Amino acid sequence: MGRGLISEDVINQVRDRADIAEVVGHHVSLTRAGQNLKGLCPFHQEKSPSFTVSPSRQIFHCFGCGAGGNVFTFLMRITGANFPETVRELGQKFGIDVPDSAPSAGPHAAQASRLEPLNRAVTAWFQQNMRDGVTGATARDYLASRGIHAGTIDRFEIGCAPAEWDGLIKALSKQDFSQSDLAAAGLTVAREHASGAYDRFRARVMFPITDLRKRVVGFGGRILGEGTPKYLNSPDTPLFKKGQTLYALDLAREAIARLKTVIVVEGYFDAVALHQAGLTHTVATLGTALTAEHIQVLRRFASNVVLLFDPDQAGVRAALRGLDLFVNSGIGVKVVTLPAGEDPDTYMRKEGPEAFARLEEKAPSLLDFALEHSLSTAESSTIEGRIRSVDDVLRILQKSEHPIEREERIRVVAERLGISQQRLIERYPALVQSEDRRPAAAQSANPPPATFKGVSEERDLVYLLLHGHLTSADVQRLRPEAFSVPACRSLVEAALSRLDPDGRVGLRLLLDAVADHPDCGSLATELSMREDHFDDVRAHVAGCLETLDRKQAEAVFRNLIAQLKAAEREGRAEDARMLNAQVNELRMQKAGRPSTGMLSLVKE
Repeated sequence: MGRGLISEDVINQVRDRADIAEVVGHHVSLTRAGQNLKGLCPFHQEKSPSFTVSPSRQIFHCFGCGAGGNVFTFLMRITGANFPETVRELGQKFGIDVPDSAPSAGPHAAQASRLEPLNRAVTAWFQQNMRDGVTGATARDYLASRGIHAGTIDRFEIGCAPAEWDGLIKALSKQDFSQSDLAAAGLTVAREHASGAYDRFRARVMFPITDLRKRVVGFGGRILGEGTPKYLNSPDTPLFKKGQTLYALDLAREAIARLKTVIVVEGYFDAVALHQAGLTHTVATLGTALTAEHIQVLRRFASNVVLLFDPDQAGVRAALRGLDLFVNSGIGVKVVTLPAGEDPDTYMRKEGPEAFARLEEKAPSLLDFALEHSLSTAESSTIEGRIRSVDDVLRILQKSEHPIEREERIRVVAERLGISQQRLIERYPALVQSEDRRPAAAQSANPPPATFKGVSEERDLVYLLLHGHLTSADVQRLRPEAFSVPACRSLVEAALSRLDPDGRVGLRLLLDAVADHPDCGSLATELSMREDHFDDVRAHVAGCLETLDRKQAEAVFRNLIAQLKAAEREGRAEDARMLNAQVNELRMQKAGRPSTGMLSLVKE
């Protein structure tokens, strides 16, 4: 049986059907690089792509942070799901029946698994209310007034909550969902001065919030009629984190990956309206400013971001926060400002997507936007006053890790201020690093791949093994105990347990077996991706094997000497005699002469 009580046969079926390039492409913006694909790593911050996907080997590896593995490993890291959940979800995508596996361990995971069907049932109940002739009338009229079509309502699974205090509680209790799980999902609120609870969402249009695994993780509601707050979101739960979640990303993901661009708006209706108008690469924040976690999610798919901010002081502050977040992200950012009194929803209905495209084309960069508004609000017309007005921008520019980009941005700021770059450098000395520091900065942006200093023969043998250059006779000479590097030793052990009938290693089986191995998984994917060159492969293999044999023999010899010394010190005559014989035999073998008798190698 496979991990999580899923059979190996089913796991192999799913793995064979799932193309890693297609799966990763839904999460990372990839471009062709020879036989492989490259993109910005979703697991760490980087400006130059070091994340590589091999369609032929069905593996990935990041030469920056060392993350690597197969399609299952990637999805487990990107979604946080466990192995059985990942296999099951991929199986469903490709029409392969995967039996339910053992439940996840731990109370947190158990609660999260209970909230998934609960949130799906709540979504269905909200949709049922929307379709009801009486209950959903007000919500349907409101959506019609906002220009939302019936097909859009269905696509986004928009529903409504009635004005009752306990409508949801009653309905879900009938479906055997517990009060504690309703509370854990953020759907109910405990009464302050009495026992029991009431519905959190009442008299609202309801927007289910779905993650990239198509799970409903939370809800957002817009009040119908007067009342506060106008918009209300689920609180953070075991499934839902506002600062990490973007509305409609699950629906926008394919368009974003295709266009390499994402539009970020601030509200549900803005996102829905832009999708309805054909701008399906749109997502929305959930009542929070953009966070570093949001940027990390966006950079998986897009190399360009279009922000829609209101042209007021709050919008300027949001732009500055965004500049701070995006400064080392490797993403190009533009800011679209709509005409006064418009929001994306109303503007799209009035002017259409073509007008929006023209605004986007002319939109300034995030840096220019922040500069323009900082300068336009400056109280003083003096040079010093103008510099002070962009101090926040300059402080942010100091954080840029790329010296060329930093200098280019300083030049832009200097031109906008109408002064020399030197004036800015004098104000902020850290804006331009000295020449002797630049190589270190460049190196930190692209960490070199891991190497094994002093044990090149071990690395090369494992590399040649993974690339299929070892014959069955070569493989028979491999001894795990001869490898001093733990990762190499683990890889060789795994390889020797997966030999074909002809004595060669099944490379695909080996890579799949060690994909998430804590000791050797990263090494396996790294060496599999590398393209090292050897003038004479057969001679190099023979040399590495001989070196390994010699080192192992020397290690055995040293160990016997140490044992012999200990035996003679402790007066264990018989042990000393036997150990001395073994040492003498090895000594003669090393000298190429037959053993001629006993000779103590330990000084009295």
